[in-house]
Amino acid sequence: MAGEILKKRREELGLGIKDVAALLRIKAEYLFSIEEDQFEQLPVAVYTIGYIRCYAAYLQVDPEPILAVYSGHLSFPQPTAVFPVSSSRKKVPLSHYLIALMVLLMIALAVFIATRQDYPGTPAKAVTVPAQPVQAEKPPQVTPLQEPQPAIPQQAPQVLGAQNRSPEATALAPVHLMEIAAHELTWLQITFSSGATEEVLLGPGMVKTWTFPDTAVLKIGNAGGIKIGLDGRDMGTPGSKGQVMTIAFPENRRIVKEAGVAAQR
Repeated sequence: MAGEILKKRREELGLGIKDVAALLRIKAEYLFSIEEDQFEQLPVAVYTIGYIRCYAAYLQVDPEPILAVYSGHLSFPQPTAVFPVSSSRKKVPLSHYLIALMVLLMIALAVFIATRQDYPGTPAKAVTVPAQPVQAEKPPQVTPLQEPQPAIPQQAPQVLGAQNRSPEATALAPVHLMEIAAHELTWLQITFSSGATEEVLLGPGMVKTWTFPDTAVLKIGNAGGIKIGLDGRDMGTPGSKGQVMTIAFPENRRIVKEAGVAAQR
């Protein structure tokens, strides 16, 4: 099992699963399901991937083998067992089918003979095609030469997240610059106002920058492992080590999901 890697590492460090769950702020039953490869007991894929990455990063284990097994679980779900049920319908004798087939063949033969009968003495009608008037060919028109037009400069490419916006709205919308510096292994997922999404995994010392108009929502798998800068301002470290957090920018507003409803703080 892929989750056995995490379980052995946790036992080698002498850690209890409830202690790790309290530290990472992840339910203990979720960590148990990850260790036992019981993926059907876990929430939706985006949360489960974040839990696996955070758990593996805390134990200093490569999460890719576990994620590969989990991806296979998503691609090839287990089929449900189907048990055959005996039919209570009575069997029809074969002779009944043969009699019905012979009747159908006789009806088809009678229809075929009726439609193929010839009627002598009926001459075939000649089909005449009316003559088409001959149109005189017109001399080809000569297009006068036009002076070359000056080249039209091409528009600059739009910034990521500005699709489906008018030129006036794009020109007036502010463009924000976000810079994230990681000092611990951290998984990030950013969603722009256009619906485009990007997912990265930053190691210690790595820096990632994004530019976007309007708003963006950033999900963090280890809120204590990064520092955020927005438009030249130092936003600091958003949370504690191992904390999963979702923040809306540029308002720097934390989004908390409770019982399926998103609450803003």
